[in-house]
Amino acid sequence: MNRKSILALLLASLMLMSAVSCGDAGSDETTADTSSAQTDAVETEPEITFESVAAGYQDRDYGGYTFRVGVRDVVDWQTMDVIAEEVTGEVINDAVYNRNVALEDAMNIKVTEIRHDVPTDQLKQAVTAGTDDYDTVTDGLASSSPLVAQNMLLDYRNISTIHADQPYWDPQIYDDCAVMGRTFFMTGDISIMDNKATWCMLFNKDMIIDHGMESPYDLVNDGKWTLDKMDEMAAVALTDVDGDGKWTEADTYGFVTEGYNNMALWSCAGFKIMENDAEGLPYYTYSSEASIDTLTRILEIQYAEHSNMGSKSTVTGGGMGEGATREKQFANGKALFYYAGMINITLFRDFDTDFGVIPAPKRNEEQEQYWSNYSYYNFTIYVIPTTCPDAEMVGDIMDAMANLSMYSLTPAYYNQTLIGKSTRDEESEPMIELILNTRNFDLGIIFDTGAIRSTICGFTSPDNIASTLASKEKTANTDLEKFIENVSALQQ
Repeated sequence: MNRKSILALLLASLMLMSAVSCGDAGSDETTADTSSAQTDAVETEPEITFESVAAGYQDRDYGGYTFRVGVRDVVDWQTMDVIAEEVTGEVINDAVYNRNVALEDAMNIKVTEIRHDVPTDQLKQAVTAGTDDYDTVTDGLASSSPLVAQNMLLDYRNISTIHADQPYWDPQIYDDCAVMGRTFFMTGDISIMDNKATWCMLFNKDMIIDHGMESPYDLVNDGKWTLDKMDEMAAVALTDVDGDGKWTEADTYGFVTEGYNNMALWSCAGFKIMENDAEGLPYYTYSSEASIDTLTRILEIQYAEHSNMGSKSTVTGGGMGEGATREKQFANGKALFYYAGMINITLFRDFDTDFGVIPAPKRNEEQEQYWSNYSYYNFTIYVIPTTCPDAEMVGDIMDAMANLSMYSLTPAYYNQTLIGKSTRDEESEPMIELILNTRNFDLGIIFDTGAIRSTICGFTSPDNIASTLASKEKTANTDLEKFIENVSALQQ
Protein backbone atom coordinates (compact mmCIF):
# COMPACT_ATOMS: atom_id res chain seq x y z
CA MET A 1 0.00 0.00 0.00
CA ASN A 2 1.06 3.68 0.06
CA ARG A 3 2.55 3.02 3.46
CA LYS A 4 5.36 1.12 1.74
CA SER A 5 6.75 4.36 0.34
CA ILE A 6 6.81 5.83 3.84
CA LEU A 7 8.63 2.83 5.26
CA ALA A 8 11.12 2.86 2.38
CA LEU A 9 11.85 6.55 2.93
CA LEU A 10 12.36 6.08 6.66
CA LEU A 11 14.63 3.11 6.04
CA ALA A 12 16.72 5.08 3.55
CA SER A 13 17.07 7.96 6.00
CA LEU A 14 18.13 5.62 8.77
CA MET A 15 20.74 4.02 6.54
CA LEU A 16 22.19 7.42 5.62
CA MET A 17 22.25 8.53 9.23
CA SER A 18 24.01 5.32 10.19
CA ALA A 19 26.62 5.85 7.48
CA VAL A 20 27.27 9.41 8.67
CA SER A 21 27.74 8.37 12.30
CA CYS A 22 29.97 5.39 11.52
CA GLY A 23 32.20 7.18 9.01
CA ASP A 24 35.09 5.50 7.24
CA ALA A 25 38.02 3.78 8.90
CA GLY A 26 40.40 5.44 6.40
CA SER A 27 42.08 8.86 6.47
CA ASP A 28 40.57 11.91 8.13
CA GLU A 29 40.35 13.62 4.73
CA THR A 30 38.36 10.75 3.24
CA THR A 31 36.10 10.61 6.28
CA ALA A 32 35.41 14.34 6.17
CA ASP A 33 34.59 14.31 2.45
CA THR A 34 32.27 11.31 2.77
CA SER A 35 30.53 12.77 5.79
CA SER A 36 29.97 16.05 3.99
CA ALA A 37 28.56 14.30 0.94
CA GLN A 38 26.25 12.18 3.07
CA THR A 39 25.08 15.23 5.02
CA ASP A 40 24.24 16.93 1.73
CA ALA A 41 22.35 13.83 0.62
CA VAL A 42 20.26 13.87 3.78
CA GLU A 43 19.55 17.58 3.32
CA THR A 44 18.32 17.04 -0.24
CA GLU A 45 15.96 14.30 0.98
CA PRO A 46 14.25 15.93 3.99
CA GLU A 47 12.02 13.73 6.09
CA ILE A 48 8.38 14.01 5.19
CA THR A 49 6.14 14.29 8.26
CA PHE A 50 2.53 15.06 9.01
CA GLU A 51 3.56 18.56 10.06
CA SER A 52 5.62 19.23 6.92
CA VAL A 53 2.78 18.04 4.69
CA ALA A 54 0.32 20.34 6.49
CA ALA A 55 2.76 23.25 6.13
CA GLY A 56 2.76 22.70 2.37
CA TYR A 57 -0.87 23.87 2.15
CA GLN A 58 -0.49 27.10 4.11
CA ASP A 59 -0.64 29.16 0.92
CA ARG A 60 -4.29 28.15 0.38
CA ASP A 61 -7.11 30.25 1.71
CA TYR A 62 -10.62 29.19 0.82
CA GLY A 63 -12.27 31.86 2.97
CA GLY A 64 -13.86 29.58 5.55
CA TYR A 65 -15.55 27.39 2.93
CA THR A 66 -17.68 24.54 4.31
CA PHE A 67 -16.51 21.33 2.65
CA ARG A 68 -19.55 19.01 2.52
CA VAL A 69 -19.11 15.24 2.39
CA GLY A 70 -22.05 12.85 2.00
CA VAL A 71 -21.29 9.72 4.03
CA ARG A 72 -22.83 6.31 4.81
CA ASP A 73 -24.82 5.70 7.98
CA VAL A 74 -25.48 1.97 7.56
CA VAL A 75 -25.28 -0.47 10.49
CA ASP A 76 -21.75 -1.92 10.78
CA TRP A 77 -20.56 0.14 7.82
CA GLN A 78 -20.92 3.71 9.06
CA THR A 79 -18.30 6.03 7.63
CA MET A 80 -15.85 6.74 10.45
CA ASP A 81 -13.00 8.51 8.69
CA VAL A 82 -14.44 11.92 7.75
CA ILE A 83 -15.40 13.62 11.03
CA ALA A 84 -14.27 13.34 14.67
CA GLU A 85 -15.71 15.83 17.14
CA GLU A 86 -12.98 15.59 19.79
CA VAL A 87 -9.98 13.60 20.94
CA THR A 88 -11.16 10.45 22.72
CA GLY A 89 -8.06 8.24 22.90
CA GLU A 90 -9.45 5.91 20.19
CA VAL A 91 -6.76 5.66 17.53
CA ILE A 92 -8.89 6.13 14.40
CA ASN A 93 -11.01 8.90 15.89
CA ASP A 94 -7.95 10.85 17.02
CA ALA A 95 -6.21 10.46 13.68
CA VAL A 96 -9.27 11.87 11.90
CA TYR A 97 -9.53 14.72 14.39
CA ASN A 98 -5.88 15.70 14.08
CA ARG A 99 -5.97 15.45 10.29
CA ASN A 100 -9.01 17.69 10.06
CA VAL A 101 -7.60 20.30 12.44
CA ALA A 102 -4.46 20.53 10.30
CA LEU A 103 -6.46 20.55 7.05
CA GLU A 104 -8.91 23.21 8.23
CA ASP A 105 -6.19 25.46 9.65
CA ALA A 106 -3.99 25.19 6.56
CA MET A 107 -6.69 25.79 3.94
CA ASN A 108 -9.16 27.91 5.95
CA ILE A 109 -12.10 25.55 5.51
CA LYS A 110 -14.54 23.61 7.69
CA VAL A 111 -15.12 19.90 7.02
CA THR A 112 -18.68 18.66 7.59
CA GLU A 113 -20.47 15.41 6.85
CA ILE A 114 -24.07 14.68 5.85
CA ARG A 115 -25.19 11.19 6.85
CA HIS A 116 -27.57 8.97 4.86
CA ASP A 117 -28.20 5.25 4.61
CA VAL A 118 -27.39 5.46 0.91
CA PRO A 119 -25.79 8.85 0.27
CA THR A 120 -25.59 8.30 -3.49
CA ASP A 121 -29.41 8.20 -3.56
CA GLN A 122 -29.37 11.72 -2.11
CA LEU A 123 -26.68 12.73 -4.61
CA LYS A 124 -28.92 11.50 -7.43
CA GLN A 125 -31.83 13.55 -6.15
CA ALA A 126 -29.64 16.64 -5.85
CA VAL A 127 -28.21 16.31 -9.36
CA THR A 128 -31.67 15.67 -10.82
CA ALA A 129 -32.97 18.79 -9.11
CA GLY A 130 -29.86 20.75 -10.08
CA THR A 131 -29.09 21.64 -6.47
CA ASP A 132 -25.63 22.10 -4.96
CA ASP A 133 -25.87 19.90 -1.85
CA TYR A 134 -22.54 18.02 -1.77
CA ASP A 135 -18.93 18.61 -2.72
CA THR A 136 -18.16 14.90 -2.66
CA VAL A 137 -19.85 11.67 -1.57
CA THR A 138 -18.35 8.46 -0.24
CA ASP A 139 -20.43 5.33 -0.73
CA GLY A 140 -20.15 1.72 -1.87
CA LEU A 141 -19.21 0.79 -5.42
CA ALA A 142 -22.54 -0.94 -6.06
CA SER A 143 -24.47 2.21 -5.14
CA SER A 144 -22.16 4.59 -6.96
CA SER A 145 -21.65 2.74 -10.24
CA PRO A 146 -25.16 3.30 -11.73
CA LEU A 147 -24.54 7.06 -11.57
CA VAL A 148 -21.82 6.80 -14.22
CA ALA A 149 -24.10 6.05 -17.16
CA GLN A 150 -26.60 8.58 -15.81
CA ASN A 151 -23.99 11.35 -16.27
CA MET A 152 -24.08 12.40 -12.62
CA LEU A 153 -20.38 12.14 -11.78
CA LEU A 154 -17.36 14.19 -12.76
CA ASP A 155 -14.32 12.63 -14.39
CA TYR A 156 -11.33 12.96 -12.04
CA ARG A 157 -9.02 13.10 -15.06
CA ASN A 158 -10.42 16.55 -15.83
CA ILE A 159 -9.62 17.91 -12.35
CA SER A 160 -6.06 19.21 -12.32
CA THR A 161 -5.84 19.49 -8.53
CA ILE A 162 -6.24 15.72 -8.09
CA HIS A 163 -2.72 14.29 -8.31
CA ALA A 164 -3.57 10.68 -9.05
CA ASP A 165 0.09 9.73 -9.51
CA GLN A 166 0.86 10.46 -5.85
CA PRO A 167 1.19 7.55 -3.39
CA TYR A 168 -1.76 8.64 -1.26
CA TRP A 169 -4.17 7.70 -4.08
CA ASP A 170 -4.84 4.09 -5.10
CA PRO A 171 -3.53 3.65 -8.66
CA GLN A 172 -5.32 0.33 -9.08
CA ILE A 173 -8.83 1.71 -8.86
CA TYR A 174 -7.84 4.83 -10.82
CA ASP A 175 -6.59 2.75 -13.76
CA ASP A 176 -8.44 -0.60 -13.56
CA CYS A 177 -11.81 1.03 -12.97
CA ALA A 178 -11.43 3.57 -15.74
CA VAL A 179 -14.55 3.54 -17.89
CA MET A 180 -13.60 4.17 -21.49
CA GLY A 181 -10.73 6.43 -20.48
CA ARG A 182 -12.59 8.20 -17.69
CA THR A 183 -12.15 7.82 -13.93
CA PHE A 184 -15.18 8.41 -11.72
CA PHE A 185 -14.04 6.62 -8.54
CA MET A 186 -11.13 7.46 -6.25
CA THR A 187 -9.85 6.16 -2.94
CA GLY A 188 -6.59 5.73 -1.10
CA ASP A 189 -5.27 6.96 2.23
CA ILE A 190 -8.20 9.37 2.42
CA SER A 191 -10.29 6.43 3.66
CA ILE A 192 -10.07 3.27 5.75
CA MET A 193 -13.52 2.03 4.76
CA ASP A 194 -12.11 0.60 1.53
CA ASN A 195 -9.62 -1.39 3.62
CA LYS A 196 -12.34 -2.72 5.89
CA ALA A 197 -14.26 -3.96 2.84
CA THR A 198 -11.24 -5.73 1.33
CA TRP A 199 -11.39 -9.51 1.66
CA CYS A 200 -8.73 -11.52 3.49
CA MET A 201 -8.24 -15.05 4.78
CA LEU A 202 -8.04 -15.55 8.54
CA PHE A 203 -6.64 -18.73 10.05
CA ASN A 204 -6.68 -20.18 13.56
CA LYS A 205 -3.05 -20.32 14.75
CA ASP A 206 -3.67 -22.88 17.50
CA MET A 207 -5.38 -25.29 15.13
CA ILE A 208 -2.45 -25.07 12.74
CA ILE A 209 -0.11 -26.10 15.56
CA ASP A 210 -2.42 -28.77 16.97
CA HIS A 211 -2.70 -30.50 13.59
CA GLY A 212 0.99 -30.15 12.81
CA MET A 213 0.25 -28.19 9.64
CA GLU A 214 2.59 -25.98 7.64
CA SER A 215 2.64 -22.31 8.58
CA PRO A 216 0.26 -20.38 6.31
CA TYR A 217 2.71 -17.47 6.45
CA ASP A 218 5.47 -19.70 5.07
CA LEU A 219 3.16 -21.08 2.40
CA VAL A 220 2.32 -17.56 1.23
CA ASN A 221 5.95 -16.44 1.21
CA ASP A 222 7.03 -19.56 -0.67
CA GLY A 223 4.28 -19.15 -3.30
CA LYS A 224 2.67 -22.44 -2.24
CA TRP A 225 -0.56 -21.11 -0.75
CA THR A 226 -3.04 -22.50 -3.30
CA LEU A 227 -6.67 -23.58 -3.51
CA ASP A 228 -5.69 -27.24 -3.30
CA LYS A 229 -3.47 -26.65 -0.26
CA MET A 230 -6.22 -24.78 1.55
CA ASP A 231 -8.76 -27.50 0.75
CA GLU A 232 -6.37 -30.20 1.96
CA MET A 233 -5.79 -28.42 5.29
CA ALA A 234 -9.49 -27.63 5.74
CA ALA A 235 -10.45 -31.29 5.29
CA VAL A 236 -8.03 -32.31 8.05
CA ALA A 237 -9.48 -29.76 10.47
CA LEU A 238 -13.11 -30.97 10.21
CA THR A 239 -14.03 -32.54 13.56
CA ASP A 240 -17.33 -33.94 14.87
CA VAL A 241 -16.64 -32.63 18.37
CA ASP A 242 -19.76 -34.03 20.08
CA GLY A 243 -19.78 -37.24 18.04
CA ASP A 244 -23.44 -37.01 17.09
CA GLY A 245 -22.83 -37.42 13.36
CA LYS A 246 -24.28 -33.98 12.63
CA TRP A 247 -22.50 -30.78 11.62
CA THR A 248 -23.62 -28.04 13.99
CA GLU A 249 -22.09 -25.09 15.84
CA ALA A 250 -20.71 -27.58 18.39
CA ASP A 251 -18.33 -28.95 15.76
CA THR A 252 -15.15 -27.65 14.14
CA TYR A 253 -15.13 -26.74 10.45
CA GLY A 254 -12.26 -26.45 8.04
CA PHE A 255 -13.63 -23.43 6.22
CA VAL A 256 -16.38 -20.90 6.92
CA THR A 257 -17.50 -18.91 3.91
CA GLU A 258 -20.47 -17.50 1.99
CA GLY A 259 -21.94 -17.56 -1.52
CA TYR A 260 -20.29 -14.29 -2.57
CA ASN A 261 -16.93 -16.02 -2.18
CA ASN A 262 -17.60 -18.08 -5.31
CA MET A 263 -16.69 -14.98 -7.20
CA ALA A 264 -14.23 -13.52 -4.68
CA LEU A 265 -11.98 -16.60 -4.73
CA TRP A 266 -12.28 -16.77 -8.52
CA SER A 267 -11.18 -13.13 -8.75
CA CYS A 268 -8.22 -13.91 -6.49
CA ALA A 269 -7.26 -16.66 -8.91
CA GLY A 270 -6.55 -13.82 -11.34
CA PHE A 271 -9.73 -13.79 -13.43
CA LYS A 272 -12.03 -10.94 -14.39
CA ILE A 273 -15.52 -10.73 -15.79
CA MET A 274 -14.57 -7.76 -17.91
CA GLU A 275 -11.44 -5.86 -18.95
CA ASN A 276 -10.61 -2.87 -21.15
CA ASP A 277 -8.95 -3.33 -24.53
CA ALA A 278 -6.16 -1.13 -25.92
CA GLU A 279 -8.74 1.44 -27.00
CA GLY A 280 -10.35 1.55 -23.55
CA LEU A 281 -13.44 -0.37 -24.58
CA PRO A 282 -14.67 -3.04 -22.10
CA TYR A 283 -15.01 -6.65 -23.22
CA TYR A 284 -15.85 -9.95 -21.47
CA THR A 285 -13.10 -12.31 -20.30
CA TYR A 286 -14.97 -14.70 -17.99
CA SER A 287 -15.61 -17.69 -20.24
CA SER A 288 -12.15 -19.14 -20.93
CA GLU A 289 -11.47 -22.81 -20.22
CA ALA A 290 -9.08 -21.94 -17.39
CA SER A 291 -11.69 -19.62 -15.89
CA ILE A 292 -14.44 -22.28 -15.93
CA ASP A 293 -12.12 -24.99 -14.59
CA THR A 294 -11.02 -22.76 -11.71
CA LEU A 295 -14.57 -21.73 -10.88
CA THR A 296 -15.56 -25.40 -10.82
CA ARG A 297 -12.76 -26.17 -8.36
CA ILE A 298 -13.81 -23.25 -6.17
CA LEU A 299 -17.40 -24.46 -6.04
CA GLU A 300 -16.14 -27.89 -4.95
CA ILE A 301 -14.30 -26.22 -2.06
CA GLN A 302 -17.08 -23.80 -1.17
CA TYR A 303 -19.66 -26.58 -0.80
CA ALA A 304 -17.41 -29.35 0.55
CA GLU A 305 -18.53 -31.13 3.72
CA HIS A 306 -15.78 -29.42 5.70
CA SER A 307 -17.31 -26.04 4.77
CA ASN A 308 -20.18 -24.43 6.65
CA MET A 309 -22.03 -24.43 3.31
CA GLY A 310 -21.80 -28.21 3.01
CA SER A 311 -25.09 -30.07 2.68
CA LYS A 312 -25.08 -31.28 6.30
CA SER A 313 -24.10 -28.02 7.99
CA THR A 314 -26.45 -26.03 10.22
CA VAL A 315 -24.05 -23.06 10.52
CA THR A 316 -25.56 -20.52 8.17
CA GLY A 317 -25.84 -16.79 7.82
CA GLY A 318 -23.60 -13.95 8.92
CA GLY A 319 -23.27 -11.51 11.78
CA MET A 320 -22.86 -12.02 15.51
CA GLY A 321 -26.55 -12.09 16.40
CA GLU A 322 -28.85 -15.00 17.18
CA GLY A 323 -28.28 -18.43 15.68
CA ALA A 324 -25.24 -20.29 14.45
CA THR A 325 -23.24 -18.02 12.14
CA ARG A 326 -19.93 -18.27 10.33
CA GLU A 327 -18.52 -15.29 12.26
CA LYS A 328 -19.27 -16.82 15.65
CA GLN A 329 -17.91 -20.16 14.49
CA PHE A 330 -14.50 -18.64 13.78
CA ALA A 331 -14.55 -16.24 16.74
CA ASN A 332 -15.18 -19.16 19.11
CA GLY A 333 -12.23 -21.13 17.74
CA LYS A 334 -14.30 -23.68 15.80
CA ALA A 335 -13.05 -23.07 12.26
CA LEU A 336 -9.61 -23.25 10.69
CA PHE A 337 -10.14 -20.75 7.85
CA TYR A 338 -12.51 -17.82 7.49
CA TYR A 339 -12.73 -15.69 4.34
CA ALA A 340 -14.37 -12.27 4.57
CA GLY A 341 -13.81 -8.54 4.94
CA MET A 342 -11.06 -6.99 7.02
CA ILE A 343 -13.76 -5.28 9.07
CA ASN A 344 -13.95 -8.55 11.00
CA ILE A 345 -10.30 -8.43 12.08
CA THR A 346 -10.89 -5.82 14.78
CA LEU A 347 -14.07 -7.64 15.83
CA PHE A 348 -12.21 -10.91 16.37
CA ARG A 349 -9.30 -9.25 18.20
CA ASP A 350 -11.63 -9.00 21.20
CA PHE A 351 -11.98 -12.79 21.41
CA ASP A 352 -9.52 -15.30 22.82
CA THR A 353 -8.97 -17.06 19.49
CA ASP A 354 -5.45 -16.41 18.21
CA PHE A 355 -5.54 -15.89 14.47
CA GLY A 356 -3.41 -14.71 11.58
CA VAL A 357 -4.17 -12.85 8.36
CA ILE A 358 -3.12 -13.97 4.87
CA PRO A 359 -4.32 -13.36 1.28
CA ALA A 360 -6.71 -15.66 -0.53
CA PRO A 361 -4.99 -18.64 -2.17
CA LYS A 362 -3.70 -18.71 -5.73
CA ARG A 363 -5.28 -21.17 -8.14
CA ASN A 364 -1.93 -22.99 -8.38
CA GLU A 365 1.77 -22.38 -7.82
CA GLU A 366 2.19 -21.17 -11.40
CA GLN A 367 0.00 -18.13 -10.75
CA GLU A 368 2.41 -15.21 -10.76
CA GLN A 369 1.05 -13.27 -7.79
CA TYR A 370 -1.62 -13.22 -5.10
CA TRP A 371 -4.76 -11.17 -5.70
CA SER A 372 -7.42 -9.91 -3.31
CA ASN A 373 -11.09 -9.08 -3.67
CA TYR A 374 -13.54 -6.74 -1.95
CA SER A 375 -17.21 -6.23 -1.11
CA TYR A 376 -18.76 -4.41 -4.04
CA TYR A 377 -21.52 -3.21 -1.69
CA ASN A 378 -19.26 -1.90 1.07
CA PHE A 379 -16.02 -0.97 -0.66
CA THR A 380 -16.44 2.79 -0.42
CA ILE A 381 -15.01 5.25 -2.91
CA TYR A 382 -15.25 9.01 -3.38
CA VAL A 383 -17.25 10.54 -6.21
CA ILE A 384 -17.85 14.17 -7.18
CA PRO A 385 -21.33 15.15 -8.46
CA THR A 386 -21.71 17.13 -11.66
CA THR A 387 -23.40 19.88 -9.62
CA CYS A 388 -20.15 20.51 -7.71
CA PRO A 389 -19.71 24.32 -7.70
CA ASP A 390 -15.90 24.37 -7.95
CA ALA A 391 -14.30 21.05 -8.91
CA GLU A 392 -10.75 22.45 -8.82
CA MET A 393 -11.17 23.63 -5.22
CA VAL A 394 -12.86 20.41 -4.15
CA GLY A 395 -10.12 18.40 -5.82
CA ASP A 396 -7.47 20.44 -4.01
CA ILE A 397 -9.12 19.84 -0.63
CA MET A 398 -9.55 16.12 -1.29
CA ASP A 399 -5.95 15.83 -2.44
CA ALA A 400 -4.69 17.51 0.72
CA MET A 401 -7.00 15.36 2.84
CA ALA A 402 -5.60 12.19 1.27
CA ASN A 403 -2.00 13.39 1.61
CA LEU A 404 -2.39 14.20 5.31
CA SER A 405 -4.18 10.90 5.87
CA MET A 406 -1.13 8.98 4.67
CA TYR A 407 0.72 10.24 7.73
CA SER A 408 -2.15 9.96 10.21
CA LEU A 409 -5.16 7.84 9.27
CA THR A 410 -3.34 4.99 7.52
CA PRO A 411 -0.80 4.37 10.34
CA ALA A 412 -3.70 4.49 12.80
CA TYR A 413 -5.57 1.86 10.78
CA TYR A 414 -2.60 -0.50 10.84
CA ASN A 415 -2.17 0.05 14.55
CA GLN A 416 -5.83 -0.73 15.26
CA THR A 417 -5.86 -3.76 12.96
CA LEU A 418 -2.75 -5.40 14.39
CA ILE A 419 -3.39 -4.96 18.12
CA GLY A 420 -5.05 -7.99 19.72
CA LYS A 421 -6.44 -8.68 23.15
CA SER A 422 -3.01 -9.24 24.64
CA THR A 423 -0.44 -9.04 21.83
CA ARG A 424 0.38 -7.24 18.62
CA ASP A 425 0.18 -9.48 15.56
CA GLU A 426 3.34 -8.34 13.81
CA GLU A 427 3.39 -11.30 11.40
CA SER A 428 0.14 -10.14 9.79
CA GLU A 429 1.39 -6.66 8.92
CA PRO A 430 3.25 -7.54 5.68
CA MET A 431 0.33 -9.79 4.72
CA ILE A 432 -2.14 -6.92 5.11
CA GLU A 433 0.11 -4.72 2.98
CA LEU A 434 0.22 -7.46 0.34
CA ILE A 435 -3.56 -7.82 0.38
CA LEU A 436 -4.23 -4.09 0.05
CA ASN A 437 -1.65 -3.80 -2.73
CA THR A 438 -3.19 -6.48 -4.95
CA ARG A 439 -6.89 -5.77 -5.26
CA ASN A 440 -8.17 -7.17 -8.56
CA PHE A 441 -10.63 -4.46 -9.58
CA ASP A 442 -13.08 -5.65 -12.19
CA LEU A 443 -15.61 -3.51 -14.08
CA GLY A 444 -17.78 -6.61 -14.45
CA ILE A 445 -18.07 -6.94 -10.67
CA ILE A 446 -18.70 -3.25 -10.12
CA PHE A 447 -21.34 -2.79 -12.84
CA ASP A 448 -22.67 -6.39 -13.00
CA THR A 449 -23.16 -6.04 -16.75
CA GLY A 450 -25.20 -8.96 -18.06
CA ALA A 451 -25.73 -10.14 -14.44
CA ILE A 452 -22.58 -12.30 -14.73
CA ARG A 453 -21.43 -11.34 -11.24
CA SER A 454 -24.83 -12.24 -9.81
CA THR A 455 -24.82 -15.56 -11.66
CA ILE A 456 -21.38 -16.57 -10.37
CA CYS A 457 -22.30 -15.65 -6.80
CA GLY A 458 -25.49 -17.66 -7.07
CA PHE A 459 -23.92 -21.02 -8.01
CA THR A 460 -24.44 -23.70 -5.35
CA SER A 461 -22.92 -26.62 -7.22
CA PRO A 462 -19.90 -27.19 -9.49
CA ASP A 463 -22.22 -28.78 -12.07
CA ASN A 464 -23.35 -27.00 -15.24
CA ILE A 465 -21.26 -23.86 -14.74
CA ALA A 466 -20.19 -23.58 -18.37
CA SER A 467 -23.66 -24.17 -19.80
CA THR A 468 -25.28 -21.72 -17.39
CA LEU A 469 -22.82 -18.96 -18.27
CA ALA A 470 -23.20 -19.74 -21.97
CA SER A 471 -26.94 -19.27 -21.67
CA LYS A 472 -26.33 -15.74 -20.38
CA GLU A 473 -24.07 -14.75 -23.26
CA LYS A 474 -26.63 -13.13 -25.57
CA THR A 475 -28.16 -10.96 -22.85
CA ALA A 476 -24.72 -10.10 -21.49
CA ASN A 477 -23.51 -8.90 -24.88
CA THR A 478 -26.63 -6.80 -25.38
CA ASP A 479 -26.15 -5.21 -21.94
CA LEU A 480 -22.51 -4.48 -22.67
CA GLU A 481 -23.34 -2.80 -25.97
CA LYS A 482 -25.90 -0.61 -24.21
CA PHE A 483 -23.39 0.22 -21.46
CA ILE A 484 -20.77 1.31 -24.02
CA GLU A 485 -23.37 3.37 -25.88
CA ASN A 486 -24.46 5.16 -22.68
CA VAL A 487 -20.93 5.95 -21.54
CA SER A 488 -19.93 7.12 -25.04
CA ALA A 489 -22.78 9.63 -24.94
CA LEU A 490 -21.71 11.20 -21.64
CA GLN A 491 -21.19 14.95 -21.58
CA GLN A 492 -18.81 16.55 -19.08
